[in-house]
Amino acid sequence: MSEPAPRPASTNCCGIEAWQKRMTDALSIARDLLRCPSVTPADAGALAVLENLLRGAGFEVHRVTFSEPDAADIDNLYARIGTGAPHITFCRHTDVVPAGDEAAWTHGAFSGDVKDGFLYGRGAVT
Repeated sequence: MSEPAPRPASTNCCGIEAWQKRMTDALSIARDLLRCPSVTPADAGALAVLENLLRGAGFEVHRVTFSEPDAADIDNLYARIGTGAPHITFCRHTDVVPAGDEAAWTHGAFSGDVKDGFLYGRGAVT
């Protein structure tokens, strides 16, 4: 049995530090995503937000389309940085179920409003 590959003393070699610097404004990123009316199956720009962010951080980014008969195509995003271990996989969805009656919302379902320290929009959780 072989020994595991040694881990680097710094995460800079795999781009993580650069990624962390770009992620400093998590609120802006969350607002950009919430403002995409990404009701299944349409991503309405949510994947583009993530694609631009990841590509800007040095990731190699690919779109993958899944198709099934009698169903709308679904786009997904695959991003990779570096070629060695360790490997991290993160799987999430960017779509939401319909918002229902917009008039029932105190803030628009896709507004990304911030009020009294809370972020509002479809998909935001407190």
